[in-house]
Amino acid sequence: MATDHKTYELVVQPRDVIGKASKRLRKEQIVPGIIYGFGVDPTPVAIDQKQLERVYLHAGSNALVDVKIGEGQQPRKVFIHNVQRNPVTHTLTHVDFMAVNLKEEITTTVALVVVGESPAVARGEGIVVQTLDHLQVRVLPSDVPPLIEVDISGLEEVDAGIHIAQLEVPSNVTVLTPEDELVVKISAVRAEPEEEAAAEEAEQIAEGAEGAAGEESSAKAGDSDEGES
Repeated sequence: MATDHKTYELVVQPRDVIGKASKRLRKEQIVPGIIYGFGVDPTPVAIDQKQLERVYLHAGSNALVDVKIGEGQQPRKVFIHNVQRNPVTHTLTHVDFMAVNLKEEITTTVALVVVGESPAVARGEGIVVQTLDHLQVRVLPSDVPPLIEVDISGLEEVDAGIHIAQLEVPSNVTVLTPEDELVVKISAVRAEPEEEAAAEEAEQIAEGAEGAAGEESSAKAGDSDEGES
């Protein structure tokens, strides 16, 4: 299970350009954003796009980030709470930073990542079906796990599965998702449409052959009866 709790650093600048005027910042590869939450009045900020992309790539939404508003300010512990991207270029267009109290638990979601290989899948008998990809938890901000692994190497047969109660979760994390909820299961491999059609056609041919054989036997029996009369 991943246990990396590295804190990342990001320097932002105060932003007085708001609304539609923010388009100018984006053309200069500056991303507009806002910081809000514990002990912070909502503060518009501007962030270098490349720096933000680099930090977000590694931190995601579950790792703490030390955000400084200018070089001389004390950093704030925040999560990258929400990001918006251009639907065409996929570049970041806005970011929300949520400041947190390190002594107060928060409710958040953690990604569930399937690891290992199921023997049933290795034998070609089944496929992995993940029915849940996030887990809702309550935890201190500094203890949020980056992800929780779901090891499927013990799923030996088709229809075997793993439920929430079977996951290995750190003791300092309270799981809020119901324990009986299914996370992943092994489903039987279905035949391809071409294979199903071929099997159906073969069955029809076999049935036709049996029918013809039956008719031929009846005809021979009829001829035999006429000869005896």
